[in-house]
Amino acid sequence: MSQGTGPSTVESLRAMPKIELHCHLEGSMSPATVGLLAARHGADIFEIWPDGLPEKFSFDGFPDFARQFFFGLRVLRTGDDLQTAVVALGADLAANNVRYAEVTSTVYTHLTGGMSPVDYGIALTEGRRLVRDRFGVELAWVIDIPRDLEMPDSTVTVDFLASRNVPDGVVAIGLGGYEVGFPPEPYAPHFARAMALGLGSVPHAGETEGSDSVLGALTQLDAQRIGHGVRCLEDPAVVARLRDSGTMLEVCPTSNLLLHVVESMDDHPLPKLREAGLRVCLNSDDPGMFATDMTTEFLVAHEQLGVSLDDLRAMQVDALAASFASPELRNRLAVELH
Repeated sequence: MSQGTGPSTVESLRAMPKIELHCHLEGSMSPATVGLLAARHGADIFEIWPDGLPEKFSFDGFPDFARQFFFGLRVLRTGDDLQTAVVALGADLAANNVRYAEVTSTVYTHLTGGMSPVDYGIALTEGRRLVRDRFGVELAWVIDIPRDLEMPDSTVTVDFLASRNVPDGVVAIGLGGYEVGFPPEPYAPHFARAMALGLGSVPHAGETEGSDSVLGALTQLDAQRIGHGVRCLEDPAVVARLRDSGTMLEVCPTSNLLLHVVESMDDHPLPKLREAGLRVCLNSDDPGMFATDMTTEFLVAHEQLGVSLDDLRAMQVDALAASFASPELRNRLAVELH
């Protein structure tokens, strides 16, 4: 909580109905969830955290983040583990009054790690059902290609998306992973194939690479939303293209700070993106790893980046419009948001 922020403001932000479009299932696991799964499998947490699991994760740069993140992946060994992570995320979303979330999962890491496609698909389907039944939160899935792990000549992800094992609620294909050195263009055939299946296109771009990455995602992947996209400001022509097309940017302030996309929150480009007339929505990205949630992201935007409460509400309506929710669900959620 920033200086001068009262409990009433925080509670008002927490109570505001929310839509989240950029949250990674594998990065959503809290220390408690990681600890539970590590104990389930007898994994040695002291290998990563010599003093034991922290109350919240912290790290010094991307390599340290990756080291802790991949330990979490290593304890997601079975469909039951994955379902545990989905339900834990659902509880956190409900606590922040997130009504609908499009959650990204990286099937490639699970299948190459030994999980069967059947178990993976069932886990996401059942986890989604449990979250709806227990918490009243609607989930949809984005299945992404990890560009620094799955090279363009691999078709593991798109083959899964075309298979009978695909879980209920898949709405889009994403492109995640480390952006530097892995441009979007080589993945154009994968995205074309997924979109032919009826899926949307929501690649990451313009996070740790510049505006050329955003342009490549738009022109070669037919991106309907851009994950992050904050570095689009480096090229006015790209900004104009985003503005003219109405492409939504999924902005994640805390993630950008902790991964050194910006060096301080005062430097965050959210105000400039909004001043440029771009569509933006707020998201938590990897909430378990970054010790954040949607209420915290709203608080940062309001207290540090100058977004009014009315504008935060309007951004939820716009995020819903940019989602892949069905018309029936969209109409129901629209009532809650107004």
